[in-house]
Amino acid sequence: MSFSLSIPKSLIDIGVAKKFPKEKLSITLDQPVTVFNKDRQKIELCGTWASKLPAKSGDFCVDTQPVWNKEKGDIEISKVNIIKLTAGDGKELSSSISSALNSTILTVLDGTSVHHVADMIGKRLEKIEIQESSFKLIF
Repeated sequence: MSFSLSIPKSLIDIGVAKKFPKEKLSITLDQPVTVFNKDRQKIELCGTWASKLPAKSGDFCVDTQPVWNKEKGDIEISKVNIIKLTAGDGKELSSSISSALNSTILTVLDGTSVHHVADMIGKRLEKIEIQESSFKLIF
């Protein structure tokens, strides 16, 4: 017999927003927005990026998949794949900025916790399903 629990997208969005801005190697990621894709079982996470040296900024979008971290009792972002990386001024990114952004976005976002599940419940979690406006936790 299985039991399921839905976590509304609004709670996930609050959890994601609390983790931003994220900064690494003078690159800051901010203003996250999520879109849940039930058919692909992925979350699209978009936001802005800004580099201090050189002073540049733009937008990014990544595809992610939620995974269960049993040790922490957290649902985390994993399997990050860059979909879009643009400069705000419409110009092409230099190879050095593009390379730094690629590695920064992937390493900064991978493993980010988006929701904590109570230990008592979390130890029995078997599967996470993405719905249009929620996560469905199956025990």
